[in-house]
Amino acid sequence: MIHNFLVADMFLPSSLGDVLAEVLSVDPLAVDTADVDGCLEGRDWEALVLGDYAVVQGDLAALLEIQLAEQFRWPPDTAELAGVLSQRLNTVLLWHAEEAIPSAYWIVTPDGVVTRARVEQSEGPDLDYTVAVVEESVPRFPSARVHLLPEIFREERIATPATDAFVAAVDPERVAPAEHPANRAREWLLLWERLVRRMAGDWAPTGRYPLESYVQDLGTRDHLDVRLTTAPAELREPLARAVEELDAVFLAHTVGDRGELLGRSAMSGSAVADGGWWWHRRPVRLPWVRPGETGRP
Repeated sequence: MIHNFLVADMFLPSSLGDVLAEVLSVDPLAVDTADVDGCLEGRDWEALVLGDYAVVQGDLAALLEIQLAEQFRWPPDTAELAGVLSQRLNTVLLWHAEEAIPSAYWIVTPDGVVTRARVEQSEGPDLDYTVAVVEESVPRFPSARVHLLPEIFREERIATPATDAFVAAVDPERVAPAEHPANRAREWLLLWERLVRRMAGDWAPTGRYPLESYVQDLGTRDHLDVRLTTAPAELREPLARAVEELDAVFLAHTVGDRGELLGRSAMSGSAVADGGWWWHRRPVRLPWVRPGETGRP
């Protein structure tokens, strides 16, 4: 098993082996560490634990790869190992999230704060990293913008039974060309359903959702409104049935505010006023607002 981390502050190389032995509960003689840019002669490649590190530039200090031998009895998961190592090394650790997004990382601080981050690597031969965005403030990265990461939410898997029922009714074999009206309607319906299912689940699993993503999702309802009148006759009834179901969920988890919130926060008041009824409502709980904030710009 291999664990890869980005380390915010450089540790003492001579102590790394002892730290890994302590954290992983193994004999220090079963740990072999090395700077991968240095001399690797004499390494014990059969060690139970291999710790390889390399110095990097920018907001971070080092890359750390920890390789556990197959016979390791109780291999920890990456998040568990990161939390303990962060405390023991007294620095912030980052590791790549499970989503297939190059910029998405998890962060853990020595005092146990866990959040997400967007990490950017400069082009070229030098390993130069910038922590550009964090979802919660991390003092170690004062220049990072504090902002929810829309790319994380786009990758979340959400059940969409209304969309599935629509597809089963109009294109059960999934043979319609990409530009067929059934596929175009499905795309907008899918995005609208992902929003309302999030709302119904109180924005699980994190309880958060970016305002910019919410506004984009309302725009998908605009597209559906057009499809309800322009789609071929054989699509309108199943599409209307699905939209009616999802609109009911949206209504149950929003309150009317005449568009005041979105008019202030996301777009001009006149644009909201001219929009469909869904623009004139707001979520019961605003998922882009932290506790203690009001949601006002």
